[in-house]
Amino acid sequence: MALFPRSVQVHVLWSLALNLLLFPVSAGATSVLALSFASLVQDAEVIAVGTVTAIESAWDGDRNIPHTFVTFSNLTVLKGETDQAELTLRFLGGPTPDGGVMQIAGVPQFTVGERSVIFCAGNNHQAVPLVGVWQGVYRVVFDAERGVDTIRDHAGRPVTTLPTGEGGILHDEALHDTARAAQTGAAPGAMTLPTLIQRIGQELDHAEED
Repeated sequence: MALFPRSVQVHVLWSLALNLLLFPVSAGATSVLALSFASLVQDAEVIAVGTVTAIESAWDGDRNIPHTFVTFSNLTVLKGETDQAELTLRFLGGPTPDGGVMQIAGVPQFTVGERSVIFCAGNNHQAVPLVGVWQGVYRVVFDAERGVDTIRDHAGRPVTTLPTGEGGILHDEALHDTARAAQTGAAPGAMTLPTLIQRIGQELDHAEED
């Protein structure tokens, strides 16, 4: 966690203890339980594909903490409901009046114009309204060579597996690419957005059956 005035530190630790299932939290590190993809889908209140169209920050003078509001537009909602055509997520953190910046280690950063798949829970109640913090976002990146939207993780790494309780499972396209890689030496391609959406739908169907 970034360093900021003591009064802010107290509020951050209090908010994390009550609103985030993060343990332990220490200076410079945030530990979060690894989630399976099934748990990620199940625990999300809203799952949506959207484009970041606005990022704004505001100072909460009553609690002496900043918040950052990230707005997603052009939504495709895969689970849950949204009251409006846009979805704005409130994150704890942002600029402080003394010129500093409050940040929680591991919280994904967004930029206007980027497209993401977001798994939301506890918006306006939790410090980080993403299931599993960084696990609750997949970046959508267009692959010009393949002519399709592909999936990357929060850090921009190509996604070729989805986490399970026993480790990762290769998606169908990656299995095909892996077989080809044995002959050509090429690395497996990233999962496509349609495949990720299909897998989300499968998990939702399984949950209804249970």
